[in-house]
Amino acid sequence: MAGWLKGILGRITGAHEAVDWEEVEAVLWQSDLGAPTATAILESLRSKGLALHSENVLQAAREEASKFLPEKGQDLTPMPQGTDGPVVILMVGVNGTGKTTSSAKLAALLTSRGLSVLLCAADTFRAAAVEQLKTWG
Repeated sequence: MAGWLKGILGRITGAHEAVDWEEVEAVLWQSDLGAPTATAILESLRSKGLALHSENVLQAAREEASKFLPEKGQDLTPMPQGTDGPVVILMVGVNGTGKTTSSAKLAALLTSRGLSVLLCAADTFRAAAVEQLKTWG
């Protein structure tokens, strides 16, 4: 995760420059963390009341983000249960955010757990979606 956070926060400022909170907020919102997580991290960083520099922000953001991670070994993939028919999982998001890859990886996980999976490429703007699903799924 350190590389991920460094990449994100590296776009905000140089190592010893003062942090621009509007940029931090923009980067968190664009990082595919989800609105509640991005907001919670930002509010926590701001509440520290420090004149943070990017190195401090990186460490503080790492600590805040780790609070959202599960305990080691915890299963994060609840399996569909109690249904007589098929379960539909719809992936929705902005272009280029990893929906196809995530869908295929989810399908591979569900298949490895003994479930039957049917993938449908519904990306009307990218002809390679079917091939990508075949590769990953």
